[in-house]
Amino acid sequence: MRFPRNDKHRIKANVEMTPLIDVVFQLLIFFMLSSTFVVQSSLPIEVPETEGSTKLEQKDVTITLSNEEGGPDNEGRIVLQKDEEIEITDWLELEGTLRALKEADPDVLVLVRADTHVPTGRTVKAFGYIVAAGIQRYGIAARPPGEEEE
Repeated sequence: MRFPRNDKHRIKANVEMTPLIDVVFQLLIFFMLSSTFVVQSSLPIEVPETEGSTKLEQKDVTITLSNEEGGPDNEGRIVLQKDEEIEITDWLELEGTLRALKEADPDVLVLVRADTHVPTGRTVKAFGYIVAAGIQRYGIAARPPGEEEE
C-alpha cells in the first residue's frame, strides 16, 4: 500500500538567529565591561608577601615604586595611576599631583605598590608625601603567601 506524499504539511527545520544574536551581544557587552575593571600597571614589580593581607576591592589612586633605573632620584621609576598612568619625575611633582587629587576628592584612597627590592626609606618617603598632601586614607600592597601576582 502506498501513501500519498503531502509536501504542504511537511515540517521544515530552521534555526532562529535572533535569540542567538541577542545572547552573543549580551556576552560581548558583559566581557567588555568586566575587562575594563582590571587595571594593571605597565611597570612590572614583585609585590612582597605577608600574612594577614586582605584584598582591597576599591582604590582610587595607585602609586607604583620600582627598583629599576630612572625616577626622581634615579633609584627607580614611580608611576601614579588614576585613570591613566603618569610617570613621576620629581618628588614635588608627586606631592602636587596628590594635592590636586585630594582637592578633587577629599576621601581619596591611595594604594602604594612597592617592589620587594625597593628600600624601605623610599617607601616611607612616598608615604610622607601622601600625608603631606593631606590624604588620610592610604595603604600598601601585599599578597598572601603562595598567591600568584595579578
